[in-house]
Amino acid sequence: MSEDSGKSSGAAVPIAVDRRLLAGEGLSAGDLSEFDDEDISPEDPAADFQMHNVHTGSIMVSVYEAGPGKVRIEGSVYDEFITILEGRLILTPDVGGEYEYKAGDSLVVPKGYRGGWEMPERYRELIVVDTEFMRDEPEAGGP
Repeated sequence: MSEDSGKSSGAAVPIAVDRRLLAGEGLSAGDLSEFDDEDISPEDPAADFQMHNVHTGSIMVSVYEAGPGKVRIEGSVYDEFITILEGRLILTPDVGGEYEYKAGDSLVVPKGYRGGWEMPERYRELIVVDTEFMRDEPEAGGP
């Protein structure tokens, strides 16, 4: 996974998101095991999945691309901002309803989301995720 810290000589600098990545060029094969701790179950574990991590700090910014597929989310462990770059996304929360988004749409999937996540055709997204879920929990009695 490639990361860019945005720091040069101790000073924070802006990080450009390469337009080629947004177009799906230069993405690397993804590893579905990265979702093992996130209560996400793919319908097809051999699904085509590519990604590029642009930055990880208090937030993580990544481009994800996948072939058609469905996953089940049993309670998202983070808040996620999404801009759809290609394809469609259909969310069917357990609380009811069906929500469809297409290329150009942006949405937030809040922490705790439970339900279906369907990509009926090739799908690519730019995501921004709160990385609090990645940080170790403080030990009991610790600061």
